Amino acid sequence: MKRHYYALVGMFLLAFIIIGCTNSNASKKKEGGILGVADIQSDPSGVKGTVVVTGVVSRVSEKDKQVFAIIDSDEAKHCQSVGCAKFYLPVYFNGPMPKIWDEVNATGQIVDKGGLMFQASKVDVLRHITVK
Repeated sequence: MKRHYYALVGMFLLAFIIIGCTNSNASKKKEGGILGVADIQSDPSGVKGTVVVTGVVSRVSEKDKQVFAIIDSDEAKHCQSVGCAKFYLPVYFNGPMPKIWDEVNATGQIVDKGGLMFQASKVDVLRHITVK
């Protein structure tokens, strides 16, 4: 009987560990419920609803003045370049454009506009990062 009890307890512990380590949006959210660009990279279509994403502006579209791209803040700071990212998140925003190297909090949702992009309803500039 003790063997079955220990097996049952072990299974419950294993279940809690697996559930705690899964990659859901809730587990990806940073302090304050904010996602980084790297958190979205693996599955942009899996991000549902309105979220806040932090990133560094890497480029502003010359064709469409309402589109810019952001990269993960840690990646930009580490490599000291906005051109070295593994993933660029396109952001559509009908408002004043931030500048390249501005770290921003973009509030909005992932939409399909001939490809996935982040449609921002609000963009707050946190700071301008200066490269050494």
